[in-house]
Amino acid sequence: MTTKKSHLMGLLCAVTFAPWASPAAAYPPDNAAVLYYQAFMLYQAEDEIKPMLDDYWHGRIERNETLEAYLAKNRPVIDMVLDATRIDRCDWGLDYAQGTEVLLPPHNQARNVFFLIAAEATMQFDKGHPRTAMEHCIAMYRMARHLNERPLICYLVGVAINAATHKCVTRFLSRMPPDAEMLTWLQSELAELDKQPFSIGPVLKWKREAAIVSMAPDKIGNAVQAGLDDCDFKTKVLELVRTADAQFYTRNIAYWNDFMDHVEAAFAIPYPQAYAKLGELSKTLSADCDTNQDAVLTACFAPTFQRVYALSIRLAADSNALRNAIDVYSSYAKTGRLPDALPAGLPQDPFSGEPFQYEKTASGFTLRCAGKDLDKNEPYTFEYGVKK
Repeated sequence: MTTKKSHLMGLLCAVTFAPWASPAAAYPPDNAAVLYYQAFMLYQAEDEIKPMLDDYWHGRIERNETLEAYLAKNRPVIDMVLDATRIDRCDWGLDYAQGTEVLLPPHNQARNVFFLIAAEATMQFDKGHPRTAMEHCIAMYRMARHLNERPLICYLVGVAINAATHKCVTRFLSRMPPDAEMLTWLQSELAELDKQPFSIGPVLKWKREAAIVSMAPDKIGNAVQAGLDDCDFKTKVLELVRTADAQFYTRNIAYWNDFMDHVEAAFAIPYPQAYAKLGELSKTLSADCDTNQDAVLTACFAPTFQRVYALSIRLAADSNALRNAIDVYSSYAKTGRLPDALPAGLPQDPFSGEPFQYEKTASGFTLRCAGKDLDKNEPYTFEYGVKK
């Protein structure tokens, strides 16, 4: 058994045989993570097929016999993951007492499984089963929420899967005749998902707690070794902590808590101000860690929060635009024509806090953000086709 498989087996055993686990004979279990771990171990993504899966669900190639055979061979994995997404509870069995060195779920395998199911959804759509294709998409939204554990990398993988699922749904909606019944069902499913929102909040809370755990004298050395790529800065920090007294850690934790207070406050204000504030915090920290030893450990544990925030806003824009688009498709399904304007009360563009800008086109319609993504200095435009 390979090292990777041994690692997954250990995590699976920890989840499966923990004291709170349901009896081994029960299927499905009451913890979705058990099925995810099993699926991740079973699925052997073939390198020569992975690009084909990616091209297929993106619509760059047509379905073919090789893809059909590959999906059929991996039906047990697909079914196991779909079963997992129907379970509300998902506990990955992570040991959060380890702070930033917590052993994480196998994210790369989660992405591989997503590509598999996105291809299966596309295959179902191409075979004339759009409802099944959409059901697979809803399942992937649920998987993203199950992956959204407290560590930042878990959130980022969930962001990627959410964003890719939005692309799937958009392609399907653009290629199928508007179906009022299905659109009502889709709106209902998305509303149900919104009761458990995909949120950055728990990540920020855990980031604060994890860093404080790892700032303990008996953990800091390993955490710095594992977490820093800058060799010169790593050497500087390791030299400091070798001779640090208790006050060094007390002052650094106080600086970190104050820093995180400002970060969390910034995430709660409108986009332009938040983006600017997070940029200022990053610059201040960079300057402080050169002259103030109290800031050194914060510099070790703080990610680029401005970029994390930007990703969270982009995901919100994707999600809100899709919900606007579904409303437009529903109007078309009922009246036989596109509406002249968006109705009031729909989710807004998170970059500006204003309604999306709507425009009919020769092939469908577009939704444009009223505010710019300040990373790219341009607004996002979402294009949707309408099948006549």
